[in-house]
Amino acid sequence: MDRVLIFDIWGDYAHFKRIETTTSPLTYPIPTGTSLLGLISAIIGLERDSYNELFSPETARFAIRILNPIRKIRINQNLINTKVSFSLRGVTNPRTRIPFEFLKQPKYRIYFWTSHKKLYKKLKGFLENHLCFYTPYLGISELIAGFEYVAESQIEDPKKAEEKTEIHTLIRKDMAKLIVEEKKRYGFERIPLYMNKNRVVQEYADVFFEVNGQTLNVVDSEYYEIGYDHVFFV
Repeated sequence: MDRVLIFDIWGDYAHFKRIETTTSPLTYPIPTGTSLLGLISAIIGLERDSYNELFSPETARFAIRILNPIRKIRINQNLINTKVSFSLRGVTNPRTRIPFEFLKQPKYRIYFWTSHKKLYKKLKGFLENHLCFYTPYLGISELIAGFEYVAESQIEDPKKAEEKTEIHTLIRKDMAKLIVEEKKRYGFERIPLYMNKNRVVQEYADVFFEVNGQTLNVVDSEYYEIGYDHVFFV
């Protein structure tokens, strides 16, 4: 990696649906790799699912920093009752109410790298001018995403945390040694990162984060220094 794009995403609500939930959809507390790559692809105008063949651990890397505390809320949604009919006409009770779990006022800072130079340049131009080809959203199409370009940054080789070091982003369990501290709220999730062209997840990551967006302390771990931030790419 030589340089990364840094930008913020946010919204009133977000819903990054957990893979294992069906009838009462729950959300991941952070954007998954698959959701994030979909949002980036929407901004630059890649067709649906086409990006699954472009992005892989070798061609795209990202880091996520939590800017607003993670808060969840449940809201009932009126959906078509498909157990009765797929039509709203001529049906006594055509709808059913399903509780959805949402993230309230989420905001994240994204650090993104890709080896696809043309896509990188195009994304930078769109972000700098606050343009998008398709409307970006946070998980589902009703939840429109705001976004803002922050910076482009050169990055050097990763540094080694020989002693206790603060990390500003989430970290991977298998690549970092977390130091647990008092008065911090920790979260742990297994999130999907990449899919293939058949929408089959190719890689997952177990990640730690601090629920209120505070830093994590690690030791014996590699990280990148980007400006004043210590960043861990998943």
